[in-house]
Amino acid sequence: MAERPGPPGGAVSATAYPDTPAEFPPHLQAGAMRRRFWGVFNCLCAGSFGALAAASAKLAFGSEVSMGLCVLGIIVMASTNSLMWTFFSRGLSFSMSSAIASVTVTFSNILSSAFLGYVLYGECQEVLWWGGVFLILCGLTLIHRKLPPTWKPLPHKQQ
Repeated sequence: MAERPGPPGGAVSATAYPDTPAEFPPHLQAGAMRRRFWGVFNCLCAGSFGALAAASAKLAFGSEVSMGLCVLGIIVMASTNSLMWTFFSRGLSFSMSSAIASVTVTFSNILSSAFLGYVLYGECQEVLWWGGVFLILCGLTLIHRKLPPTWKPLPHKQQ
């Protein structure tokens, strides 16, 4: 039996063992965790800027608002809205799927809206509202979780 030529120095190469993977799975590779972090970070920022845009629009179009405050609110709304879309598109490019990015932005927007509503308007949310936020958080953790691959049994050969 002819021996295959090995690498210099007698080291064992990956070609000597063809059944073993030569690299880590995609979710454990060097840049995968960094990409996931920046995807979540950009989506959280997008949700916060979306809530800020909604709050500034509510301030701008309130019933007892001067003309200067109305113009300022429209400018702030337009700029924070453009920042929201910028961060959302960056979050989409970093995320593994658009569903993860969309749910993360939605969750961040809901929490930021609750915080800004409490700070700016003194609004308090009810228990049912917080229950919905909790269910959204549960769904978010389910889609962010990496499930192990399912192995299908090999079909039996018919003789």
